[in-house]
Amino acid sequence: MVPLKEYKRSLLILALAFLTYLLARKLSIKPWRNKTYVLFTVALLILAVEPTQFLKKNSEANKEAQEQLKELNKFATTTSWRDSRSDGPLRDYVLIIGESARKDYFHSYGYPVANTPFLDSVPSIKVDGMKAGGTYTIGSLTNMLTVPDKNNWRPRYDRTLIDLAKTAGIKTYWISSQGMVGKYDTPVSAIGKKADVTVFLNKGEYSAKNISDYALLKSFRAALKDPIRQSRLIVLHTIGSHPDACNRIIDFKDPYRVKDKNYEYLACYVSSIKKTDDFISRLYEILSKEELRTGRPFSIIYFSDHGQVHKLNDGKILLNNNVASKFHYDIPLIKIDSDNKDLRLTLSSEKSGLNFTEGLANWMGIRNPDLLLYDLFDGKKDPTDFGLKRKIESIKTPPDPAIDLSSHLQ
Repeated sequence: MVPLKEYKRSLLILALAFLTYLLARKLSIKPWRNKTYVLFTVALLILAVEPTQFLKKNSEANKEAQEQLKELNKFATTTSWRDSRSDGPLRDYVLIIGESARKDYFHSYGYPVANTPFLDSVPSIKVDGMKAGGTYTIGSLTNMLTVPDKNNWRPRYDRTLIDLAKTAGIKTYWISSQGMVGKYDTPVSAIGKKADVTVFLNKGEYSAKNISDYALLKSFRAALKDPIRQSRLIVLHTIGSHPDACNRIIDFKDPYRVKDKNYEYLACYVSSIKKTDDFISRLYEILSKEELRTGRPFSIIYFSDHGQVHKLNDGKILLNNNVASKFHYDIPLIKIDSDNKDLRLTLSSEKSGLNFTEGLANWMGIRNPDLLLYDLFDGKKDPTDFGLKRKIESIKTPPDPAIDLSSHLQ
């Protein structure tokens, strides 16, 4: 869609021409008698105002759309999964993908501000030691949502989590508030597009619309109403704490406020995690009601794709993804089961994102000859991290642990 401002710019040339005519009449100047002068003036106006800019933008948008569709098709490879089966009970599996949320900013992982009241109270198993598959969305999720070439840290789009679940007879849903296309979204969207049911609330790049994660709840409810007699995997790809974090909380009724403006963005970031906690709480409530109605148990896993790094800008503390931090890899991983009524457990175990899909397969009871038996929640350190520790140690950015916001709150 061509922005309205481009149409306004095209009309500006007519207004300027009329203004010039009025001024010339008032000063008794008659430039129109000099054709060379008139042509030169019109040419100057065209260059200055670009009245055809909206046509150019329209052409570029169409071209970009075609290129993005081509890019999506490039990743739409066939699956190489064969002979999968599901030994797990009939269940609703809900995988929540967080965005840009560092583990050390969650109260449930020790942050001083109590921004995770639901996760603090609900019976759950938390893993303290989960490492992301990369430091940015594509680099991380394409490794974590496929069984990648682990030695070379390359995703395999023929071995995605979605295809694996489908070949095991589990119905799959992908519901996203992230962008569907664009250089930051397309490869992950291509994994999502393999699902039986896909819902992308934002058809463009992630920055095209500021869509709240709460908007995912309607499609989530619709997925639960789907009358099926098989297990289902519902993936919710949230916008979470993605920059700009202050844009992520405009509909959140209980954000943190600070006395010092230099901490305003940090307050938005901490609030965005509180909104994520509230989002998970709402999902849990919806699933609990459905379990009472249908008898279907459920299991939720929440994790984040990567963290962010602190940046000081004119005295203001920001968080972004401009450079890599050692804390980029430290992400939350939390499992909530409907049949767990009172156990709250934290496991200190180092887990690599490169094994994540195999861990999710075990969570859903999926067996396949090409899968390793691997448990994300066994409390054991991975026997190998495929060079992950070396990668983290090679990061030269100074350590930047979480900043305590509690003394700056209003």
